[in-house]
Amino acid sequence: MIHTVYVLVARLFLLTLITGWLTPASLAQQDPQFSMYMYNPLYYNPAAAGSEGVSRLQITHRTQYLGYQPTIASDGGAQTTQLLSYNMPLASLKSGVGIYAFNDKLGAIINQAVQVAYAYRMPLKNGTLALGVQAGLYNRGINYGELFRPGEANDPSIPTSRVSQAKPDFSAGVYYNTTDYWLGVSMTHLNAATYSLVTARSTDPLDRTINLTAGYRLGVGYNIDVQPSILVQYSTTGRARASAITANLTGTYDNRIWAGVGYRLGDAIMATAGINLMRNNALRVGYSLDLVTGGTQIKSLTSHELLLAYALPAPDTRKKPIIRTPRFRY
Repeated sequence: MIHTVYVLVARLFLLTLITGWLTPASLAQQDPQFSMYMYNPLYYNPAAAGSEGVSRLQITHRTQYLGYQPTIASDGGAQTTQLLSYNMPLASLKSGVGIYAFNDKLGAIINQAVQVAYAYRMPLKNGTLALGVQAGLYNRGINYGELFRPGEANDPSIPTSRVSQAKPDFSAGVYYNTTDYWLGVSMTHLNAATYSLVTARSTDPLDRTINLTAGYRLGVGYNIDVQPSILVQYSTTGRARASAITANLTGTYDNRIWAGVGYRLGDAIMATAGINLMRNNALRVGYSLDLVTGGTQIKSLTSHELLLAYALPAPDTRKKPIIRTPRFRY
């Protein structure tokens, strides 16, 4: 089994290299990207709902290219993203459920979404195979008031208000995980909803995107684990086919303190660190720093990401004992 896993990971890694050579290194700006993707499995694959075996509430804040200075001040500054998620296992139903919402702003462009996921989880050999579906609303908008330049305040060709449209959005995925490794594939934006934010004749569809995720936990000492992982995102839309490839290597000491390094192909080198606190490591705090290596002529040199997560105590399903009192006995 372990040999099979190594072969699968090796093949996936080879596929990512080939994909990176044949396609551009970044996806069209549509969905937010995160450096600590290994702690956000639900965001990339609905089949990952409940895969951790605990109910987890998590919030992530990311500032992309901090310090970016636009040519026109009204165009806004660095891209900012907030992601809030919650997922839990339903062991009695062999299922998992999850929900997440994000708010993403890049200059005058605004992307927002609320998604609900369901996964059916089946035991398979030493792990669990899950089939997941996801449905929600994806809102896209443009604040035209931020597009004015000096001297253009009365230009009738430029709207002055915020225009936005919310459309249904669907995704599906498959996810297999054990205590030692995980492997998943999903496709987001299956219905490729289209938006008309500029003119009634011009449409801008959501690109269908394939997400491949894989990772392995390797014990190298009594209290040290090493976890290599990879995320491949490939846009299948003919007009903007592109790939984004991110790899990470994280080490954990005593299941409590973790740190790692990563690389996003053609974009940035990443350094991550964090700590698990409280009883049963219920509270997770993490930070990631991206050092931009590509496109530095138009990008600021750093991006920052903060993560805060809390695992809720498992509910006590045992029957409560009957307590008898003489007051009510006859």
